[in-house]
Amino acid sequence: MPVFRVILIIIVALILRVFLGRSVDTFVKGVSVGSLKGQRLSTVSSLLKTALITIIWVITFIMILKEIGFDITPILASAGIVGLAIGFGAQTLFKDVISGFFLLIENQFNEGDTVSILDKKGTVEKISLRTVTIKDKDGVYHIIPNGSIVTVSNFSRK
Repeated sequence: MPVFRVILIIIVALILRVFLGRSVDTFVKGVSVGSLKGQRLSTVSSLLKTALITIIWVITFIMILKEIGFDITPILASAGIVGLAIGFGAQTLFKDVISGFFLLIENQFNEGDTVSILDKKGTVEKISLRTVTIKDKDGVYHIIPNGSIVTVSNFSRK
């Protein structure tokens, strides 16, 4: 009977994946904070879907291992320790990505806006989940990690 249960677990995971993917699309389009459109909306939706789908497949994998007789306790303990180590090692990266996520949602500035961030004034060339790229009047590009952005002055909005 473990084969039947494994197949059932996989089928439920696939159904859940499709359902959550559609739900995220519907939720993100329904929220539409400010002028969150186009590329930003796509980025937020993609980020949420990827996170949820990864969680679904990890849980599915663990359930399948348990179903076929593996003791998952050491796996869960090891995953916790590895997760803690990665969390400490990648704190700055996580801070940048989370800050970038909120920059996209809050729509504080757009590409093409003239802004001042960390005493760097210029035109926003690119906004990503990890960094903001600004080109100043001398043509110098400044790449600023999102986690270090504390104050933004936007000169393009009145």
